[in-house]
Amino acid sequence: MTTLDLSTQRILVTGGAGFLGQQVIEQLYDRGAHPDKITVTRSADCDLRVLENCHRAVENQDVIVHLAAHVGGIGLNQLKPAELFYDNLMMGTQLIHAAYQAGVGKFVCVGTICAYPKFTPVPFKEEDLWNGYPEETNAPYGIAKKALLVQLQSYRQQYGFNGIYLLPVNLYGPADNFKPESSHVIPALIRKVHEAQIAGDKQIQVWGDGSPSREF
Repeated sequence: MTTLDLSTQRILVTGGAGFLGQQVIEQLYDRGAHPDKITVTRSADCDLRVLENCHRAVENQDVIVHLAAHVGGIGLNQLKPAELFYDNLMMGTQLIHAAYQAGVGKFVCVGTICAYPKFTPVPFKEEDLWNGYPEETNAPYGIAKKALLVQLQSYRQQYGFNGIYLLPVNLYGPADNFKPESSHVIPALIRKVHEAQIAGDKQIQVWGDGSPSREF
């Protein structure tokens, strides 16, 4: 396996200003990427739901790391399922197609744990990915992201396009989203515990009936 010399690569990181993006860029620096060769897109300046913007974003890039997403916790998924499906599908599928057309050498797409079936053995395994429909509240987002896996596999098969799809588990850490209306489960629990400690409360209230299991 050939290791990419990142010091010579022009790298586009979509969503690079976000929680995961900040960590990825630090890792790229640690592995030799040159700061002047890393480009970060922001939704305010480059709406990736617009195909023309995707074409401009991928121009002259060697590597693309696609992290940009319209994403949130259960509350946001219940409130805006249509937006989450459309925005994530359009951003991803258009960016992949534009990258293929531009001859980009490497495309890295980050998936989501929401793509897994509702009833999945814990801990999750990649071979379980297609064994059922996702949990209903997360399904629009999860399926939109899952479609990008199929797209990358198809483009590799037909065009030889070098794209990979990474499936992270639950992420949390510094610079995470701790807003109650849109955060994911781990930062939401961290905030609840923190506020309970400050208030001197002996217990916290969480969503659900206690029966679902989580892989973390």
